[in-house]
Amino acid sequence: MSDSVPFWLHILAAAVWVGPQFFMFLVTVPALRAIDDPEVRLRVLRIIATRFGWLAWAALLVLVLSGISSLYDRIDDGFDVFDRGQRYYWIFNAKMMLLFLAVVTTALHSFVIGPRQIRLQEEAIAAGERDPEGAAALRRLSIALSGVTLLASVAILYTAALLANHSFSIQPV
Repeated sequence: MSDSVPFWLHILAAAVWVGPQFFMFLVTVPALRAIDDPEVRLRVLRIIATRFGWLAWAALLVLVLSGISSLYDRIDDGFDVFDRGQRYYWIFNAKMMLLFLAVVTTALHSFVIGPRQIRLQEEAIAAGERDPEGAAALRRLSIALSGVTLLASVAILYTAALLANHSFSIQPV
């Protein structure tokens, strides 16, 4: 039973990581556009982004730690996860590249693009402007980064399903 805990945590963290991405991309952002008052929209955006950020980064940390634990379990079971002749190796590497892409795009959005968007909106509100210069380009970049992160995350789930299928993952190429 205790062997199942890291795998369960990994699945739970994946759900916490990917589920809110769908919700933010498909529900929250379009709903925010319906708020006419820029100050209210900005305040709601700041609250959602902060809470989502904490949730996302916590889930990502659990994913990485539980993933490392699962990898060590496979190695302890005698499976050579680094054998280039195994499909597992290639799928695992694809998963790690997708994870890297998801982490980089999330970091860019969390620490660069998102804060820049909020700062631009704050300056526009202070100056009495409706749509500040450069806001549209930042919005497009934000949507693109969010889309890439979501697609990478869904692809990670697919590679995880392939890796979990033992009959597939341990056959030679």
